[in-house]
Amino acid sequence: MIVSALVKRYEETQDVPIGWQKRGVSHALDIDENGRLLSVLSLETAEGKKRVKRVLTLPMEPSGRTSGIKAAFLCDNGSYLLGLDDKRGTEKFEAAQLLHSEVFSNVSTPEANAICAYFKAGIPHSDAFIDAETASKATFVFQVNGKFVDADNVAVHCAWDEHNARDIETAEQTLCLVTGRRESPEAIHGTINLYKGQTSGSRLISANAESFTSYGKTAKDRAADVSKYAAFAYVTALNALLKDEKHRQFIGEDTLVFWAEKGGEDEEELFVNLFAPPKIDEDNDLADTIAKIAKGEKVADYKPDCKFYLLCLSPNAGRISIRFFYEGAFGDLIHNIGTHYERLEITGDGRTPFSFLPLWLILSETTVKKKAGDASPLLGGQTLRSILTNVDYPFTLYNAMLTRIRAGEPVNQTKAAVFKAALIKNFNEKEVTTVALNEQSEKKPYVLGRLFSVMERLQERANGSATIRERYFTSACANPGSVFPTLLNLSMHHAAKLDNANAIFYEKIKGELLTRLDDETPFPATFNLDDQGRFILGYYHQTQWFFTKKKTGEELSNEQ
Repeated sequence: MIVSALVKRYEETQDVPIGWQKRGVSHALDIDENGRLLSVLSLETAEGKKRVKRVLTLPMEPSGRTSGIKAAFLCDNGSYLLGLDDKRGTEKFEAAQLLHSEVFSNVSTPEANAICAYFKAGIPHSDAFIDAETASKATFVFQVNGKFVDADNVAVHCAWDEHNARDIETAEQTLCLVTGRRESPEAIHGTINLYKGQTSGSRLISANAESFTSYGKTAKDRAADVSKYAAFAYVTALNALLKDEKHRQFIGEDTLVFWAEKGGEDEEELFVNLFAPPKIDEDNDLADTIAKIAKGEKVADYKPDCKFYLLCLSPNAGRISIRFFYEGAFGDLIHNIGTHYERLEITGDGRTPFSFLPLWLILSETTVKKKAGDASPLLGGQTLRSILTNVDYPFTLYNAMLTRIRAGEPVNQTKAAVFKAALIKNFNEKEVTTVALNEQSEKKPYVLGRLFSVMERLQERANGSATIRERYFTSACANPGSVFPTLLNLSMHHAAKLDNANAIFYEKIKGELLTRLDDETPFPATFNLDDQGRFILGYYHQTQWFFTKKKTGEELSNEQ
């Protein structure tokens, strides 16, 4: 299913013919029509502090040459084209000569003749034009008469295609699992450059050890009956998606690629904008658009029935891991995202600038340094899958937020919103998962969370600072029975330091909350994990009530 979708993407969008690929080239070997090396030209350009290679359409790089000698056509490293390898340079140069003479055996053009003459003359003295260290890391292409020898050269293009056709005609034929046609199978699939800066790449389909094989096959056999065309198409399409920032996002250690069927450019643009939500004081058309599509309302330029694809990948030793794959209607996808944002909606703390909480911000709150890239390797993909497919949030996310709070971090808007969303989706909680304070709720964990906030506020007004959160919050959240009697005694001392009006104000709130607790077990010995979430939510709601609720009359005078 995944490979089929990528092959379809290739057929809809790619202009790279089979047997060719877009390759980054750092240098050109400028030769004359007699094959003499005139100079080595750098093709890299500076973009800020980075050096960017020139991208040309060139013959496919041969697969599976981690060991042994296998030359590439027209574009290769210094070992093959300049014979720079101290141990096997001559062998590699001769292998490149043999390949080019075979491909150009029936071609007589200035470019073909010049390249054949270059190899016939033997290993050139390239040290006059480029130092050995740079050349060993470089990728070279030929230049004849001021023009690159690549896919734009018609004679060269035809020669390479004919060479590939001869290989296919003499190769084994089998039923391709992707196209359904009898075609030549691909033994070793191309590599995928999963993240920026990766040079060697990894494979999506491979069998590099006996433990990965089945049905009597060995690691030397092909991993699947996928034709050369299908293997080329899916690798080309996936690499193109990974290079395009409009079709790729990094989620922690995972990489998400996404695309729509042909004609879905508007849907793709809307989806990528979800990863950069507007700030509260900015234009909020994006949030309005998501809300309308989620409700099934028609929005200009967006097609709810447009087929949309999501593929989440993760790096692994030897082979890429697939976190999840989604194929469905764009409207259903946006509905799930909109529902997720509805679950996250909570009264703000004035510190979060976004109109709705992006995933990277949620992941950052699970880390010590507040960097999404430091999140647990599996957490990003798991959370994203929960959002997009509308399944339960991963317990690891819930537990990671609890861990940070237990470590002494404050309960901010992002953490509280995650607890609210998880309580709704995972525990079917409705009563305490309101946007703002639910003053009518009598659920004990929620009430005790509110009570803790009141006593913290009381201490702050009495002493100018509050320390009970740092000292007691973790215990109060998990084992309220061992902490709350002590906190109530402390609150009486704090109230005694206030003037009469303020003391009455806080004692009134505290007393009203205590009446909601039963007399036999007002403070349970322990709270399970979902009750700890309710406690945290009650604490956050009550704390924000003190800061945001508009007071009138007696309340206003006591809060000044």
